Amino acid sequence: MKSILILTAILLLLLTTNVLAMNPPAIEWETLYGSVFLDILETDSGDYMVAGRRWLDYARTLFLFSPSGETIWESSVYPYNHVSFAVIQLESGDFVATGYGTTDSSSSQYSISIYKISSEGQALWSKVYALEDNSKSYGYSIVALPDGGFAICGEIDPAEGMNQAWILRTDALGDTLWTEEWGWQNNDKAMTVLYIDNGLTVLMHGSTETTEGSPHLVRYDMDGNFLWETTLEVPSPSSTAFAQEMCRASDGGLLLLDNYHPEIAHFDILGNYDWYFQPPGWGENYGWSVSTTMDGGILYSGENSAIGLDGSKDERSGMISRHDYQGNELWRDYVYNSGCRILYSSCQLSQGGYIAAGKAFSSTDGYQGYLIKYAPELGIESGDVSAVEITSVSPNPFSADTEIQFSLVEAGEASLTVFDLNGRVVDVLGDGLFSEGEHTLQWTPDGISSGCYLIRLTTTDHSVTTNMVFIK
Repeated sequence: MKSILILTAILLLLLTTNVLAMNPPAIEWETLYGSVFLDILETDSGDYMVAGRRWLDYARTLFLFSPSGETIWESSVYPYNHVSFAVIQLESGDFVATGYGTTDSSSSQYSISIYKISSEGQALWSKVYALEDNSKSYGYSIVALPDGGFAICGEIDPAEGMNQAWILRTDALGDTLWTEEWGWQNNDKAMTVLYIDNGLTVLMHGSTETTEGSPHLVRYDMDGNFLWETTLEVPSPSSTAFAQEMCRASDGGLLLLDNYHPEIAHFDILGNYDWYFQPPGWGENYGWSVSTTMDGGILYSGENSAIGLDGSKDERSGMISRHDYQGNELWRDYVYNSGCRILYSSCQLSQGGYIAAGKAFSSTDGYQGYLIKYAPELGIESGDVSAVEITSVSPNPFSADTEIQFSLVEAGEASLTVFDLNGRVVDVLGDGLFSEGEHTLQWTPDGISSGCYLIRLTTTDHSVTTNMVFIK
């Protein structure tokens, strides 16, 4: 569990009302590594877990770094050749990653892989889901399920024909429970899978018999039965939207990131469009990562080709920007340091700073993995607490359930959302029309670990945040 001192620092940060400047936070450190980094998260102990691969050793695909950027350990998944696209941490402290690998050390048939690494970096088990017709497959997203198993999504690259999206559910040891394919006659992919309301919601990119290649939202029950699908339509000047990543929004909805000419669009959980915005430099960038922040805002990272250090357009750089919960830009940074070219993944840290991972390039060393850590901001805008207020969380700490009381000075739309300390949405307790006055909602955690969590009350014009401590 995070320390109470860290929690106190977070609360002081969150409750300080201060309009952010357009300048990004200070850079605390950067580091280069002989790898490519594709995903990053903050661990329960405050270290940084990175997924990717080493250039010269495909077996090493998970890398643990200390808060100061020093290497703690690398994972080895022999005898398979693995590349990791996504990693999650389990309640036990162990890690599970997905990407692609081979069935043996000499095989050239790459297929979706999943493997588990202990919190000390020891390989526990690995699975490769090889297809009989020599088709290749890749895993892009993974989520832990309440029964201890996992859901993975990605794509099948067949020996003949067009790619198909692939969804796979496993038990706790990675053994297959069911698989489903989606798509028609296009380059179809499944980019993100989320566990929502006892089912799986998947962000697809591809086509159906009635729609051209575009982002889709597809819903399955826990037995793999298809429930519904919808095309995610964004009123955008971009000619072709390509689904890259999806996460839960602070109000319980969904945030979709478009990779080409990046845009971030907000939908409800049924795929109904609400609004969108364009990160800085639209038309010259590629978007790779979207996540929520502890104040309900949005963090974006990708690559920029609009400007170079000399004002030219021939020098790419990494890019990261932060936005409030309505998409208004708060700050941005074009990252040229150490030859940074792309930031594939980023997240807010429990102490309020930010960490991003990607790759850099130099003429002498070639491509290398790149990490950059930003200091906490001077303050995070938390709205007018006289207009909305969380009046009580009781009991707190709690071990089973707790009641959250809040008040509104006038009737209107409001949402009550639970975040972890990395800014990820854990649960949505209420989202809809509330009357003026006092209200009480109950939270019963399901399938989460002990620790500190943030509860945020958001209305159309205001928001406020406080903490809860869950102890199993």
